Amino acid sequence: MRRGGKGIGRWLGCLALGVLAWLTAVAAPGWVSRSPSTRPTARPPAFSHVFVIMLENQSPAVLASPEAADLRRLAAQYAYDTDYFGVTHPSLPNYVAAVTGRTGGTHSDNPTQRFPFPSLPAQLDRHGISWQAAMEGLPYPGYPGNWYPPAPPGTPPTTPPADARYAKKHDPFLLLTGLAPHDASRVVPLDVLAGELRSGNVPRFVWISPDLCHDMHGQPDAPGASCPESRPAQLVAAADHFVRTWVERIQHSAAWTGNAVIFVVWDEGAGSPWPPTPPNLWRYLAAGPGAPPVWPAVPGLLRIGGGRAPLIVIARNGPRHLQAAIWADHYSILKTLEAAWNLPYLGHARDADVPLLTPLVVSSRPT
Repeated sequence: MRRGGKGIGRWLGCLALGVLAWLTAVAAPGWVSRSPSTRPTARPPAFSHVFVIMLENQSPAVLASPEAADLRRLAAQYAYDTDYFGVTHPSLPNYVAAVTGRTGGTHSDNPTQRFPFPSLPAQLDRHGISWQAAMEGLPYPGYPGNWYPPAPPGTPPTTPPADARYAKKHDPFLLLTGLAPHDASRVVPLDVLAGELRSGNVPRFVWISPDLCHDMHGQPDAPGASCPESRPAQLVAAADHFVRTWVERIQHSAAWTGNAVIFVVWDEGAGSPWPPTPPNLWRYLAAGPGAPPVWPAVPGLLRIGGGRAPLIVIARNGPRHLQAAIWADHYSILKTLEAAWNLPYLGHARDADVPLLTPLVVSSRPT
């Protein structure tokens, strides 16, 4: 998410206004809990390899952009979920949620936060499943800085330098305190993955975070920025090219065998809740099944989430030309991976409302 400290205050104000808007508008469509008539429950077969590519801050409308031709082609050629949501705002808690099943209640992009939760990489370690996090712009494995290039001394941790490419807030693996010390070495520059794809020695689970110029986020609008966030068309085009390039590299590698799958997903929806009308608030705060209700005494009522976001699933043995409406969020990807590898569900992946994404990864065509 592009907002800094000012944005957090704005978000909190929007939350209060959202409650007021609901009270005065008698609940916008979708703010009351849903009970889908079909909630996928069948476990997918074990994945041979999984790649997750996480992009930034877009609603599904981005796929209609002229600059998103390859993303639009992939969504049409493979599987696309029209009813997928971020977990919350801003970016960082969505990344943490995707690998732990919870946010810790944070609504902050501060990269000095740490999360002591059980996590997917820790599960993979215990079960002997190899994993790696490939971060574009990371200068070396396990780099501890909040940004790269780094910010000048004394800069607040949430303030990126104008030329920043790597952002720790988009790297959940280095925010987890429960991983073994040596696991930081598995958080590597993206170029490492390029070599592994050529050699054929690829971990079974690979997370990919593009840098700020390739994830649709952009750098601050300041001197020194090569991809300022004020140029959205440039950012969409760069991300479109990035995804096409890496999907092709994966599909032309030895890792693209068996039940291999690529998830292309955005961390949260786009848009601004200003002015705070019920439709604007609904688009910004629309929630998936794992979002908690504002009033715990009334389960499912007025869930607050991260807005609708695109999800494209490219499965080697999966469906083609499928557009599905599975009410899901980041917890569903986590749950689907854990189910496929017979791992216990973490956090909100245990929730009954959170569906598996089996129809997006398993073809219904006769074999």
